[in-house]
Amino acid sequence: MPSLLLRSSWRFFTRHPWQLWLTLLSIALGTAVMIAVDLANHSAAQSFQQSVNTLSSPMTHELKAVHGQIPDEFYRQLRVEWGYRDSLPEVELSLSFKGLHYSLLGLDPFATSLPASSLGSLNSGVLTRLLTEANTLIAPKDSGLQVGQVLPAGEREFTVIGLADLARSDLLLADISTVQSNATGLTRIQLKLTEAEAQALQARLPPELKLESFANQQAVFGQMTGAFSTNLLAMSLLAILVGAFLVYNTMTFSVLQRRSSFAVARMLGVTAGQLFRSLLLEACVLGLIGSALGVLLGVLLGQGLLVLVTQTISDLYVSVAPTDLLITPAIALKGVGVTLAAVLLATLAPALEAARVAPVQVQRRSRLEQTNQNLSFKLVSAGLVLMLGSALLISSSGKQLVLGFVGLFMLIVGYSLLIPWVLRKLLKLLQQATAKLTHRQLLSSMALRNLEAGLSRTSLAIIALTVAVSATIGVSMMIGSFRSSVADWLNMTLPSDLYVSALSEDASRVEGSLTLVWLDRIKTLPEVASISTGLSTRLTVEGMPLPTLVLQPAAHSERGFEFLQNTPTDAWQRFEKAEGVLVSEPFAYHYNRGVGASLQLNTEAAGVLKLPILGVFRDYSATQGMLVLPRGLYERYWQDRNISSIGLTLKQGVDTPLVQQQLQAWAKDLQPVNQSLVIRSNTEIRENSLQVFDRTFAITHVLRVLVLIVAFVGVFSALMALFLEKGREFAILRSTGFTPKQVQILVLSQAALLGLLAGLFALPLGWLMSVVLIDIINQRSFGWTMHSYFFADTPLQALLLAVVAALLASLYPVRRIGQLSIREGLYGR
Repeated sequence: MPSLLLRSSWRFFTRHPWQLWLTLLSIALGTAVMIAVDLANHSAAQSFQQSVNTLSSPMTHELKAVHGQIPDEFYRQLRVEWGYRDSLPEVELSLSFKGLHYSLLGLDPFATSLPASSLGSLNSGVLTRLLTEANTLIAPKDSGLQVGQVLPAGEREFTVIGLADLARSDLLLADISTVQSNATGLTRIQLKLTEAEAQALQARLPPELKLESFANQQAVFGQMTGAFSTNLLAMSLLAILVGAFLVYNTMTFSVLQRRSSFAVARMLGVTAGQLFRSLLLEACVLGLIGSALGVLLGVLLGQGLLVLVTQTISDLYVSVAPTDLLITPAIALKGVGVTLAAVLLATLAPALEAARVAPVQVQRRSRLEQTNQNLSFKLVSAGLVLMLGSALLISSSGKQLVLGFVGLFMLIVGYSLLIPWVLRKLLKLLQQATAKLTHRQLLSSMALRNLEAGLSRTSLAIIALTVAVSATIGVSMMIGSFRSSVADWLNMTLPSDLYVSALSEDASRVEGSLTLVWLDRIKTLPEVASISTGLSTRLTVEGMPLPTLVLQPAAHSERGFEFLQNTPTDAWQRFEKAEGVLVSEPFAYHYNRGVGASLQLNTEAAGVLKLPILGVFRDYSATQGMLVLPRGLYERYWQDRNISSIGLTLKQGVDTPLVQQQLQAWAKDLQPVNQSLVIRSNTEIRENSLQVFDRTFAITHVLRVLVLIVAFVGVFSALMALFLEKGREFAILRSTGFTPKQVQILVLSQAALLGLLAGLFALPLGWLMSVVLIDIINQRSFGWTMHSYFFADTPLQALLLAVVAALLASLYPVRRIGQLSIREGLYGR
């Protein structure tokens, strides 16, 4: 009997290949999105690990200068006088060639033993040339560069003399003297230290140098990007949820199509348990095949997502270069496991239905079709319970991000369970409204009745499309509100007219050091009304490195802060008197510290220092939070006197572009060649920041499109199912005088109505999702709050999207219907 059931399933799907492929496609797409997101997140983390330990060497720590370069003399002292022999000096420069960016890394092959994965794998002849010939370098094997190729870089030309297996495809290796020919100092020194040795070295380091462990850098990276990764994972699980609806719809329809076969099998002695197990086995096989295809598709999709993920991480957190995807068995098994569980859960209801019904009932009509209306009230009750549970879970889960997402998914599922009952009532009202239509409007009435008659098949497609469109609405309103809040914040937080800023080595953020001559020169400008200075650094706050702005405020600087959490009115005056610090809203949220609390900072002059929090201000620049320290307080406990940026407020009537041109002319003389520097107006900074914001959410838009594609497949599958099931009815209509065009208009009307209803149902759910995303998920992810904005075009776009998606999905079924002859419809092929 089991073999008979398996052969029956095989014959069914071979006779309906489109249904098989649509089922596999629905499963594969959901798996692919999740695999792609996991791959991108995992590969981005690995890219960061490779960037902090470029040569995959056994080094454990990294020594860097707080600003600028490490003096060459210090390396001699570290290695010779202090005896740290396991040390590797490095100098890194940026190099561009044919639009591609490379990191040119200079190191000393004799400093310490190099691993086989780097220079150690090269023969002695290549190493000799690298050390003795000027402007020679080693390129990665997967970089596309060839031995003997010349890379022009400004006034110099570098020659590739060898290829090696390097950790990054954008890394070029050279002798340290080659890279240092136009610069002095070291970018960093890698060391192999025990914890005791690291503590001893930290105690004797000069204040301008800092020691960080690779393990600590990786932990900070994970802390910073954890919420971002969780958000992406939630979007991928949404695709799995939509795919589960579609699998349920497909399996339900396959049960309906095979009701006669099941009845015959039951009459021949097949038990209910055998039938149930056969359908679960069928779903398991489909799930395994679909998820396997999804893994392959996810690898292809993940390459594109990796670029977006690494770009977002580089914009928001720390510079990360995209590398090759790193597929692991754990990622593949996770994707297959989650998908298989969703498929089996979606198959339980139709499998139980087919197993419980007596043969005579199955032969007449599927029990699911008979009891669909009776179940709608129970589904409504379950949906209301889930939505109430969602509200209780979200309100009582504190700061737990994962529980917030669980509550959001409960809300989506609960709302989805309400749709069949509301849909049935709405269709009855529409039928009553169209009961008195004239003969010319008969097609509209028939479309309503056909849609109601096939609710057991179409309701799941409507739910899937509703969830996908509501996700578009909710995410669009969240992103729009976020963007508007950031724009308002930027308008307020940039009170100066012009900013002179030193950039980090990768030119991604303000972290460098300006020469102090800048300040003296700017003070001579008669057009300047006031000047503020800032130093971007990292201080150890509560045991963790935290972005810190050391601010020497000007008269206009107070306008750049929007204070929150009942900050007292005298907070700014106390800050100017160097009585305490200001913290950003994300810091106050993550560390649960508000006005009046104190912070512990590790200082150079006084050890651990406790400082009071004077105020909490709105900030969208650092998700882990940031600290603003008055310059007078900083110079009291730290020896660093550098500045990273200068803000200039100009007098009224001054031509801002003219002053900007003057500053740019000075930059050629005042700033070192190896120091990146920008001179921008507040308008330019706002525009650039919003461009970064748009890049940040590019991956979210991509994931929304993928969820819509999954729903589109479901609508297409439902319409094809209706075409097969109602082929005889369409043939009867043709035989009574309906033209092929009229039948096609009937199906198109039904598809448009399906899309319109899905769009209408998506509006309330999308609004609820936006409320949860803005007020709950966003704050728990990043620690900041935002204002909610309503965009009138969002609902209209959602309705249009749903209708267009349904109409596009109906094009092929409509074409098939137009080609179907009356004989084929009545008697089959």
